[in-house]
Amino acid sequence: MLFQGTSVSVAYNRIEQIKKVYYTNVDILKEYFNEATVLPVPEDAPDEIPRIIVKTLHEHAQLNISPVAATFEVHYNEGYEKDWESCEKYIRERMNKVFEFLNLFTNNQYSYVGVVSSVLYDEVSSNGTGKLADKLLNAANIKNIYDLNIKYTFVESDKYFVNILLQNARLLKSGLEINKAGSLSIKNQIAETIGAIIDINDRYGFNNVEGYCSNDAVIDDLLSSMRCIVENKLATLIEKGEY
Repeated sequence: MLFQGTSVSVAYNRIEQIKKVYYTNVDILKEYFNEATVLPVPEDAPDEIPRIIVKTLHEHAQLNISPVAATFEVHYNEGYEKDWESCEKYIRERMNKVFEFLNLFTNNQYSYVGVVSSVLYDEVSSNGTGKLADKLLNAANIKNIYDLNIKYTFVESDKYFVNILLQNARLLKSGLEINKAGSLSIKNQIAETIGAIIDINDRYGFNNVEGYCSNDAVIDDLLSSMRCIVENKLATLIEKGEY
């Protein structure tokens, strides 16, 4: 199993003058982050546009901060892609600092928090489509499936959405000109495995509970749930069609 990347999103009520807020409290992030790039975005620009972009010290990850949300995006390499425990530790340490920064202005009150991880289930190296169809569909009467996407959504603890998207993933030779006719043919394919996108968030609570308020402790539940899925449930779902 290979872990390709993780994104952590935090939504909150609008923070006024977010650029000034950053400059005043920049020291909180210095342990793990470089100096930020503060974008020349006018204050009245759409709130979804990031005002601040901060890369981690070795530039494996990036934090984007807008007046209404922060997103921390990690891409794994150097052995992390094979070790979820290391990935989780990396995220926890840096998100602790991100929340320390945000809590100054949010009073530790958030709309919702989410964690999304992309995983390659490379235990399957050929006919990923067939594997999914065999285990997850009654496919006896469905012929010649070329690609397959299956999404499951579960609710846990009356608070969390757990979304799991499974799809076949075709791995191709490096150096191909993808805009050239024939470049995506079977002869240039080195494997057909299975990819998974796992999205866990507390938006179910936000959607259904009047006055719902998330907080920084939610990240622990989300990462613990992610660990349970990638270490146990994902393989069982793919191999046995059970969750």
